Amino acid sequence: MNVLGSGLAWIGRQASLLFFLGVFTGVVVPPLASLAAPLLLPAILLPFVVALLKLEPASLLHHARRPGLALGLVAWSLVGAPALVALVLWPASLAPELRALLITTAACAPLMASGALAVLLGLDVALALLVVVPATALVPLTVPPIALWLAGLAIDLDAATLGLRLAVIVLGSAAFALVLRRRVGTARLAAAAPVLDGLAVLGFVVFAVGIMDGFTATALDRPRFVLAIVLAVCVLNAGLQAVTALCLWPFVARRTALTAGLVAGNNNLGLVLASVLDAAPTTMLVFVAAAQFPIYLLPIVQRRLYPRLLAAEKSA
Repeated sequence: MNVLGSGLAWIGRQASLLFFLGVFTGVVVPPLASLAAPLLLPAILLPFVVALLKLEPASLLHHARRPGLALGLVAWSLVGAPALVALVLWPASLAPELRALLITTAACAPLMASGALAVLLGLDVALALLVVVPATALVPLTVPPIALWLAGLAIDLDAATLGLRLAVIVLGSAAFALVLRRRVGTARLAAAAPVLDGLAVLGFVVFAVGIMDGFTATALDRPRFVLAIVLAVCVLNAGLQAVTALCLWPFVARRTALTAGLVAGNNNLGLVLASVLDAAPTTMLVFVAAAQFPIYLLPIVQRRLYPRLLAAEKSA
């Protein structure tokens, strides 16, 4: 393996450390966050392409033949989860804007990088992608009414424009991965798995740094406000993951339940933000940046815990 390949393989092995450093580097070094901000789109597409390259066709066909679980998780992610969050927050004394953003976040599709997170955590990549892609396609149609009805937040999304943009991103990434898979071959891709993991981690780190552009200034100006948002998004992410996984735990394999939790808790509010960026309130900008903390910090714990849970099931 050449020097570049060895370096990427090393990055893949240091995912936990680099996730921790990445999410705080943009906060501690604001000029670096500003420098990385223009790279946000390619940074998030890189893990998505890696997940597509590591996708096992047999696993994809298995879920496609029994689509009930994936479709159920799509409905849960877009409708059930925000309804549950709205119900839980109903008696809570939260600022209306924060309440609205928490509910709206729960209504968003899972992260496009959920497949890459599934790779890094040893979970079901095919199931993650089968939830991410249709849920992402439905976001322009589902988020505006749900945000208005459950959260009182008016979001003006141009469904046609956003849908076209998402189609280009998803289909373009899938086409690129397919061409690369055919040119490189399954055997060579399997041998290059550590390098692919490194590329995915690199994309995650660049995104984490870039998304923090402007976060530090707000945190210094309104520390209690920002701390409240960080705590709220951590509870939201961990709570949705735990509720979803525990509800499925008695009925499916642990790997499946944990994958369902992963896609339910890691939501892509940034997709909505990108569509309303010019009119987005400061709270929303800070909220999207703060939401990266659980996305990047929870996998550090999960990478240690999940192998034990999955091994315990196999030995049972």
